[in-house]
Amino acid sequence: MPSRTPRATPDLKVALVCDYSLDYLGGAQSAFLDEARILAADGARVTVVAPRTKASRRSAAAHPATENPAMLDVDVRRVLPGLDLPLLRNRPQLRRRLREEFTARGIQVVHVHSEFGLTAAAIDVARELGLPVVHTVHTFFWQARMPAVFEPIAALITRTFARCVRSHPVSGTALAPSATDSALRGMTLSTAERADVVVSPSAHQADRLRAAGVRRVAVIPNAAPEATQAEPLTSVEGPVRLVWVGRLAPEKRVLEFVRAARTAQALLRPGALSIEIIGDGPLRRAVEDAADPAGPEPRPDILVTGRLSRDEVRARVRRAHLVALTSLGFDNQPVVVVEAFTEARSVVYVDADLREGLSEGGILVPSDVAGMAEALVRLVRQPSDIVDASRRAHRAAAVFSPAHHAELLRRVYADAGAPVAAPAR
Repeated sequence: MPSRTPRATPDLKVALVCDYSLDYLGGAQSAFLDEARILAADGARVTVVAPRTKASRRSAAAHPATENPAMLDVDVRRVLPGLDLPLLRNRPQLRRRLREEFTARGIQVVHVHSEFGLTAAAIDVARELGLPVVHTVHTFFWQARMPAVFEPIAALITRTFARCVRSHPVSGTALAPSATDSALRGMTLSTAERADVVVSPSAHQADRLRAAGVRRVAVIPNAAPEATQAEPLTSVEGPVRLVWVGRLAPEKRVLEFVRAARTAQALLRPGALSIEIIGDGPLRRAVEDAADPAGPEPRPDILVTGRLSRDEVRARVRRAHLVALTSLGFDNQPVVVVEAFTEARSVVYVDADLREGLSEGGILVPSDVAGMAEALVRLVRQPSDIVDASRRAHRAAAVFSPAHHAELLRRVYADAGAPVAAPAR
C-alpha cells in the first residue's frame, strides 16, 4: 500500500510563538502570520503567542480565544531601540502565564519562530508539559557589520544580552569570521538544539544548520495563505516597471541597486525604466538622496514610497513587471519571492544560493552594480524575456501553495511527536 501523508487531527492545537513585534511586518513576521492562517485553514486550532502591541491588540479583538487563529499576547515593558524588538525576559511569571494558557487551551505542539526570551520561555514550558517543540529558523545569516576594533566587546554584549533575556547560554561554536556574527548565529543554534525538529524555509540554510550540528532539519518554503489567482504577463506595455521591497538596510544592498538602476536609466531612452522602492530603515535618507540627486531636473523615475501595508505591497507588485531582490549571502527564503510569484511576477535576484522557486522562475543577474545595470538594460530592450519569466514564475508558484506548506508541516509535527492521523482514503 502506498504511504499516505499524515493529516493534522481536526482538533490539533498548535501554539505559534514569535518574539518580534507584529506592528512591523518584516519577512519573519509575514511568514509567521501566513503560517498561522494556513494551519487554521487546514483544520488545526492555532494560538498565536506574541508580544502585546497595537497590532496584536487589534488582532486579539478580531480573533478572540474562540476564533481560529486566536491571539495570546504578552505584556511588554520595553522595546530595544532601533530594532523594534520587544524585550521579554524568560522569567517565572512569564513561564507561569504560558503554562496556564497552554494547559487551558490544550496545546499539543509548540512551534517557535524566533530565538529570544518569549521563545525560550515557551520551550521551557513545553519541556515541563512534555510537548514537542518545532523551531523555524528565519535567518542563520546574522550580519552585525561591526568595525573589527569593537568586535570583542560587541560579541560579549551580545552573549550577555542573550543570556539575560533567555536564561540560557549562547552556543560557543565558531559560526562566522566575525565574533559578533558568530555570537548572533550561536543564539539561533542554541535554540535550534533545544527543538525536536528544526524547519528551514530554504535548502541552503538547512545545509548550514546541519553543518553546525543540528541533526533534524526539514525544508519547508514560506507560503502564501491563498493560492495564486494572477495571470502571467502576455506583453510589456510602456516603461518596464520594477519594484524593490524590503528593509532599507546595508545587508539588503538597496543602495547598490539604486546605483545600478541609475546607471541603466542613463543608458536607456528617458522613461524606459521605472523603479519603485518600498520599505523603511536606517538607509532611508541615503536611498532618497541616491534616487533623486540634486540637479536642475527632477528624477521621478525612481520613487521611494516608504513602508506600505501587505495588501498595498501586493497591489504594487501586481502592477509591476518585475520584482528585485538584491541581498547577497544574507537572506534565507525571502517572503517577497512568495509575494511576487503569487502575482505571477518574476524576481531579478543576485544570490545564486537562493533556490526555492527562483531556480525555476527567477532571473539571476550579476551582483555588482555594473552587472546589475547591464542586466536591467538587457531586460528593457528584450521585454520578451520578462514575459517568459512571468510564465515561469506562475508555474513555479506551486511550491509556495498553502496546501503544499500544510502537508509538509503535518509531516514535521508527526516527526516531532505531535498527534496526527492519516487522511481518509
